[in-house]
Amino acid sequence: MTCPACGKDNLPGAEECESCQEPLSRLSAPQATRGIQKRILEGKLSELKPRGAISVAEKDFVRGAVETMRRNKVGCVLVMEGGRLKGILTERDILYKVAPRPDGLELKASEVMVSRPETLGEEDNIAVAFHKMAVGGYRHLPVLMKDGSYGILSARDLLSYLCR
Repeated sequence: MTCPACGKDNLPGAEECESCQEPLSRLSAPQATRGIQKRILEGKLSELKPRGAISVAEKDFVRGAVETMRRNKVGCVLVMEGGRLKGILTERDILYKVAPRPDGLELKASEVMVSRPETLGEEDNIAVAFHKMAVGGYRHLPVLMKDGSYGILSARDLLSYLCR
């Protein structure tokens, strides 16, 4: 890796130039050039306009959470308590954790939810959302909005963004 400041050839992956100590880490990061690549690397989640999250309480029964999801035509609900995000309950959680149990619909949301879900801020880059969803295997991510409320970003939202 050649230092842009002094021209010294450094080992690949070096954090700084051996000669002038100029930081080299930004050289190995992907650089946006144009088009969709630039939009993904530089675009903010706020551009995707995450829709407002639907929520249930920890003590609510899964039966009610499923009805809330069905009525609102959403694939997940946030589990909130006292205005704080406690977890997320998705269709996949219901399919794998609730459906096999005869008493599954009578469980509390807190017994089935994924606790402390990954969240993003609306000013995070779109590339971060792609990365978190890919690495974590998520289909939905809560997005903390500037006003303190939560929105939801889905894999479908990211695909729609790519298609535009």
